[in-house]
Amino acid sequence: MGPLTSAEHRDRVLSYVKVALDEGGEVITGGNAPADPALGRGFYVEPTVVRAQPTDRVCLEEVFGPFVTVTTFRDEEEVVAVANGTDYGLGGGLWTRDLSRGHRVARAFRAGMVWVNTYKRANPGSPFGGVGQSGYGREMGFEAMHEYTDAKSIWVNVDADIPPWYDRG
Repeated sequence: MGPLTSAEHRDRVLSYVKVALDEGGEVITGGNAPADPALGRGFYVEPTVVRAQPTDRVCLEEVFGPFVTVTTFRDEEEVVAVANGTDYGLGGGLWTRDLSRGHRVARAFRAGMVWVNTYKRANPGSPFGGVGQSGYGREMGFEAMHEYTDAKSIWVNVDADIPPWYDRG
């Protein structure tokens, strides 16, 4: 796991550990800046797994660090409601043995990218970007061209008997 971008970034990620604990969450693993001096001057955070409720801040906000939350659900309908119950939608992932269910749930997720039985795989030909408060537009793939172009429609009636502008007497 590589370092974060700055001390402020590291401290922000670590602040979510306190937020999770204050809201009744449980740190399953990680949750600290490693004390290992061999890591040098980088701004590291241990990979962190927190058990939390879907309405907790750590489940509703983007942490942008080595931090993941886990929660339980009863059925497919509830998991879709939980996944879509945030203002953010950069990406989501799910694991299942039933690929029909995987496709159905992935379609129902309100996210720019959804991975089934894998996570954070990307290809330059595939669009990258989120929905909601996770940004706008797309990078990569053909959809990125929309960021650099303005669409325009021009309609021409070729059937009308209209004389050219220079021949209107």
